[in-house]
Amino acid sequence: MERPGSNSRYALVAEATTAGLMFLLAPAAGYFLGRWIGRGLHLGLVPAWIGAALGLVSAFVHLIRLTSRTSRTP
Repeated sequence: MERPGSNSRYALVAEATTAGLMFLLAPAAGYFLGRWIGRGLHLGLVPAWIGAALGLVSAFVHLIRLTSRTSRTP
């Protein structure tokens, strides 16, 4: 039986299912937030594309952290 604070296989599988959602939701949220900021500051779509790029980078960082965590678990 595993300790309550340890990473069980079920917890890792549950977190791995979020990786696909991160690649959809993070760039979309960054785009819409950047578009809202761009409209408020009259900068056009440049902040929207920067926000989408930052969202994509955050999704890759999440994926890298997830894969490193799963490779350490026996």
